[in-house]
Amino acid sequence: MDQTLEHLKTADVVRLLLVSDSHGHTDGIASLIQQTGLPDLILHLGDHQDPLEEIAWEMECPVLGVAGNCDHFKSTADLPDNRLIILAGWRFFLTHGHHYHVKSGLQHLFQVAAQDPWRADFIVFGHTHRQLVRQYEQDGRTVYLINPGSAFPGREGPQGIWLELSEGKIRMDPLPDPQRP
Repeated sequence: MDQTLEHLKTADVVRLLLVSDSHGHTDGIASLIQQTGLPDLILHLGDHQDPLEEIAWEMECPVLGVAGNCDHFKSTADLPDNRLIILAGWRFFLTHGHHYHVKSGLQHLFQVAAQDPWRADFIVFGHTHRQLVRQYEQDGRTVYLINPGSAFPGREGPQGIWLELSEGKIRMDPLPDPQRP
């Protein structure tokens, strides 16, 4: 994983699949990959309830994630609650969101993650099971607040976000594609 992250830190093109709240059901993630093709990296924002290594093996793709409020098993206990990574020069703050009480509002999460020391360009979280993409201006730069929704294959899902970064450009596609039947 370290080699993958090191390569993607400065890569010209990075294709990401953002997922959260799969709750042990990887078939939802597999369904999203069928729509998009294989990403360079899956970012899982917690409540996976499966070891990320198993998800990576099953999806045939590297997976990086954080712990959610339902990830209290021995196999997920070593995951951080928050994580900062750099992909294609962009700063990503990853969290599940439960410690920031995102079901009650997003202001606290935004205040923490958009400023030093995190200074994220992308604040990516889960927990609410509701897809969200918002864009804000902060200190002369654009900050994206993103929740991919729930990858659980239930009534609303599976949901995710396809994110492609290339040459300073961003392409973001909510999944499932609302144009598809």
